[in-house]
Amino acid sequence: MKQRAFIKAGDVIIPIAAVERVDIARIEQDGTVDIVHSGGQRMTARDFDAFEAVMLLHPAALEGRRLRWVKNAWAFHNLVAHPLMQVMVWLGFKRAAIRLHDMTVPKPLGLRVSRPS
Repeated sequence: MKQRAFIKAGDVIIPIAAVERVDIARIEQDGTVDIVHSGGQRMTARDFDAFEAVMLLHPAALEGRRLRWVKNAWAFHNLVAHPLMQVMVWLGFKRAAIRLHDMTVPKPLGLRVSRPS
């Protein structure tokens, strides 16, 4: 599977190779990430674009965050992909194992809404 070479922030398409830094500190509060690219230019990706950018750049960065997922979304990733990855690494397919990992990380549906107590 060929990885996409671009991410979207607002109305701007940014080549992944131009990304210098991504700040994900606000992804839980307001669903945004700040992307610094091409010599310090700053863009803000919002909602789906923010999640997709992080998923393409570093999916594990979303693990453990307070996001809303499909029920049991992590089961396939954790129970099937992780053990299969280990076997692939033992057989010498480390790059393919990492691709398998990243492809099976579930995408969040959005932010988890806290319920009043």
